[in-house]
Amino acid sequence: MEKATSWEKILEHLKSRVDERDFDTWFRGTRQKSETPEAINVLIGSPLFIDYIPSEYGDQIAEAARLAGIGSREIRFLLEGNDTFRASVSPARTQASPRSKAGDLNPLYTFEHFVIGASNQLAHAASLHVADQTSHRYNPLFICGPTGLGKTHLMQAIGHRRLSRRPGERVLYVFSDTFVKDVVSGLRFNRMDQVRQRLLNADVLLFDDVQFLAGKPTTEDELFQTFNALYAAGSQIVFTSDVLPRDIPGLNDRMKSRFEGGLVVDIQPPDFETKVAILRHKAELAQADLDDETAFFLAGKIKSHVRELESYFNRVVLVASMRGEKITRELAEEALRGILPDDSQRTSPAEILKAVATHYGLKPAELRARTKREAIVFPRQVAMYVLKESIGLSLPEIGRLFGDKHHTTALHSIRKIIARREEDADFDREVAALVAQFR
Repeated sequence: MEKATSWEKILEHLKSRVDERDFDTWFRGTRQKSETPEAINVLIGSPLFIDYIPSEYGDQIAEAARLAGIGSREIRFLLEGNDTFRASVSPARTQASPRSKAGDLNPLYTFEHFVIGASNQLAHAASLHVADQTSHRYNPLFICGPTGLGKTHLMQAIGHRRLSRRPGERVLYVFSDTFVKDVVSGLRFNRMDQVRQRLLNADVLLFDDVQFLAGKPTTEDELFQTFNALYAAGSQIVFTSDVLPRDIPGLNDRMKSRFEGGLVVDIQPPDFETKVAILRHKAELAQADLDDETAFFLAGKIKSHVRELESYFNRVVLVASMRGEKITRELAEEALRGILPDDSQRTSPAEILKAVATHYGLKPAELRARTKREAIVFPRQVAMYVLKESIGLSLPEIGRLFGDKHHTTALHSIRKIIARREEDADFDREVAALVAQFR
């Protein structure tokens, strides 16, 4: 049996640290070219990959390399056909250091790369305040919300901003799972003083996914004591969690009280417009052209998960790059065939009515009311059009949905919307976005 290469050993550990779809997209085609006592040389087939992999997955690769027993050797990435490496990752990059450098944080997780929408506006404003101010009104800052919505991005953006404004500050980013392992190791090998001192030296402590500490009393107690010492010393503390402090199961009350003692902000799933804005931003970074139809299609398919939205977009960019083709809706559908969310359950008319009503500042009941007020009639016509275009509701069905109106009324409304779309480019994009949410 052929012996596994060092890179193959790293990939085995990396699989558990990277989303399965991301692993298939970015790592499946990589292979080791050679290795020396100083470095492991890995071949990558696309210029897009060679720039993206180390910046986006550097920390995970470094951790996987350490677990694979690679030691301190660099992992160097080379483009197929070119012996000069363009990027590298060192397993030493995530080892504990009380004085953080920007390299310890994801280089893409800055405020400049964070897309603001109604769902995250408050969390962004609070994070920006913590990053810019020396006062401690928001201490600790506790950011909560479902996975994949940008909590870690905001937390690390605080770190980047503090380091750029005050280079001498000691900014420490800690993931909860790593902290648990550090405490276990510290107890086992009688090194708890080192574990504690690492955190106590921080001017800014960024503690990610704190909910994973619940039910681990020794680790909780260590964090509690550390929190009190840092707070008394005037250090800024930021936590993230997937739920509110009071909803973390198994967490003791004194810890919940500390979390709630500053400012708690949440991030909600992004609305359609924010998802489109995120896609446009990602397209700019990738130097890719993204038309409205494709952006609306992708934003409509992903209901809540920003990380998943980015993953799907990266896959589309990859396929377009490999083929040397422009990004189109047809290419996106082909690139994502078999991995898009199941659409077997059709969107209900009620969901569409609610979305259109919300878009125009109305309630669904107002759209269905018997009134000829223009403020109601026009949004109602839009709703009829969207029902027809997005889920193919028949004219009689649309009529019955709006107080048993005759199907000719529905037809007249739909024709008016079609005519207006042809005359008004802004309105055309507005309606296209509504339709795309439910196709």
